[in-house]
Amino acid sequence: MDMSFLGGDALGDDPSGDRVSIDTDGAVAGRHEAGAVFDLADDSTSPDDHLWIHADGRIWDLGPADVDTDDDGIRDSLTRTGDGGITVYTDTDRDGQVDKITDVDTEGVFSSRVLDPASGTWKSTDTGRLG
Repeated sequence: MDMSFLGGDALGDDPSGDRVSIDTDGAVAGRHEAGAVFDLADDSTSPDDHLWIHADGRIWDLGPADVDTDDDGIRDSLTRTGDGGITVYTDTDRDGQVDKITDVDTEGVFSSRVLDPASGTWKSTDTGRLG
């Protein structure tokens, strides 16, 4: 899974199991011990509002959802941009865990995948071109 938006070797050799907070620019904002209490500068969100993803034995705190992709009044997704385009991370079942990822490259080619809860693997669902 492409976690390059985290910058550098974000999934490197850190065996601590710490959580990583990502700021709105996609940079690592800080590391937190698993189960740590977060001090937030912005009182409008809490760690309970954050989306997270499990990858390579680590739990990544992606920050608060900022987009309502299904128009139900609840923010369920966030986007990250990079050199290759944008990625949309979505929590479709409101448990905080990202279970759908959609990548759109700079040419408008997109691909989506969903997390299979039984196996923990990502399954390709849709591909195509926008526009």
